[in-house]
Amino acid sequence: MPSLPKGCPVTLTIMAANILFFAGQFATQDMLTNMGLLYGPLVQDGQYWRMISSGFLHGSILHIAFNMYLLYMLGPQLESALGSVRFSLMYFGALIGGTLAVLSFGFMQPTLGASGAVLGLAGAMFITLWGRGISPTKSPVFGLVVLNLGLPLLIPGISFWGHFGGVVAGGALAYVMVWLPEHSRTRRGGKNITQGGAVVLVLTVACFAVL
Repeated sequence: MPSLPKGCPVTLTIMAANILFFAGQFATQDMLTNMGLLYGPLVQDGQYWRMISSGFLHGSILHIAFNMYLLYMLGPQLESALGSVRFSLMYFGALIGGTLAVLSFGFMQPTLGASGAVLGLAGAMFITLWGRGISPTKSPVFGLVVLNLGLPLLIPGISFWGHFGGVVAGGALAYVMVWLPEHSRTRRGGKNITQGGAVVLVLTVACFAVL
């Protein structure tokens, strides 16, 4: 695996937070898991923190290892290329997008994991590459992303909507914050962060509207 380059503090912080939360799940004998996983009826009852906390919890060593490996491969590239602010908007926007999809189409399914947010970064990278005339299939993690998208269809219990919602949100954010500014720089220059923030705000409001 490539070493982490300099200039990716958000990626490193997110990875550290996921590892610390996973250790906390063991230390509390899953009390932290029960308090933080995404479950529609509990969110509807006012436990809104679950929409974010669920993205930092995992069900097994393999689960967190797979997600952190993808984040390790995708995060530094995107954060170094786009900057920490846009990267943060993409990551947490994808997390919210996955949450929204689960609450909309899998309301009764308990869900946890960073997969939606990490796959959102994959969607963002694919849109960015496509916008720059590069085939997304040439990405070294293309196969892993396809596998992660297909797992919910092959293995019961894995949230398809969490994965799908994350990819869609990440791709949409990349389209707004990267593709549009780069293809209409003379008319939209300097507005990419504002536009991205507006999309994240819309996704957040939509999450609450579903409830």
